[in-house]
Amino acid sequence: MAQHFLNDVPLLVEVARQKSFSKAAEILGIGVSTLSRRIKLLEQRMGVLLFYRDTRNVELTDSGAYLLDRCGFVLDEVRKAYDSVVLNMQKPSGLIRACMFLDLYDGLFRNVLLDFAAKWPDIQMELTFLEYPVDMRTDPFDVAFVTGTPVSPALVARKFLTIEPFLYASPKLLERYPLPRKPSDLHRMPCIVLQRFGSRWPMHKGNRQVTVEVNPQYSFSSVEMCRDFLLAGLGVAMLRRERAEPDEKAGRLVRLLPDWSGGFVHDVNLVMGSSQLPLRVRLFVDHVLSCFAS
Repeated sequence: MAQHFLNDVPLLVEVARQKSFSKAAEILGIGVSTLSRRIKLLEQRMGVLLFYRDTRNVELTDSGAYLLDRCGFVLDEVRKAYDSVVLNMQKPSGLIRACMFLDLYDGLFRNVLLDFAAKWPDIQMELTFLEYPVDMRTDPFDVAFVTGTPVSPALVARKFLTIEPFLYASPKLLERYPLPRKPSDLHRMPCIVLQRFGSRWPMHKGNRQVTVEVNPQYSFSSVEMCRDFLLAGLGVAMLRRERAEPDEKAGRLVRLLPDWSGGFVHDVNLVMGSSQLPLRVRLFVDHVLSCFAS
């Protein structure tokens, strides 16, 4: 029974990660019916249900999640140990799977990733843009770039950047609205919000902190869209200082309430599923950390 179980662990892990028998079967290189039959046999031998199934979704049961936590980690460590030994004897190559918010790439990572690709041409890169937090225990990524606290505190995370936004408006907007003198004046101005931060804008000045509940005129999931509408004079928005600086110097943006800082201070973390990394992933992590250290 133990041998059967060990053979079926990779099947369990892949179905959990893909949340689909067909996708998992394609990756594993076996038929969907074979995969389904082996998972059912595993459930019968263990006497528990591992997956909830319907026509569209496959989700882990509590028993399946417990088994994945214990076995998925072991399987990943075996694979990574194998990769580390083999790849350290070879020229760095293979696939790195990473994910991040699109806005992180546009504003911070474009040149970092292009430089890495030029330096290591034999390493493949698969970058996925996501607008929701990932769980590295089940999502199929080697590295995730996460704003705020990672989903699972047990994962390996390295903070490499802190982002603090400030309030900006276009001179076009200030032709129609008076310059705000205090945070509460924002109630009288149209506001542009980034959806993942919401419409409660905490602001601080020294030891004093207030939260302004704005009524958004525009709400977007993209920082770039917020910036476009900001430059068009359609509202007030919070923007990272480095992102706003070129437009501020050119006179296209004005910083509002300069004595107040935006309260959405958050860290950007590089998150990994394990500290034991294949060479290609370790090279990638070291490259990213060194770029932001400088």
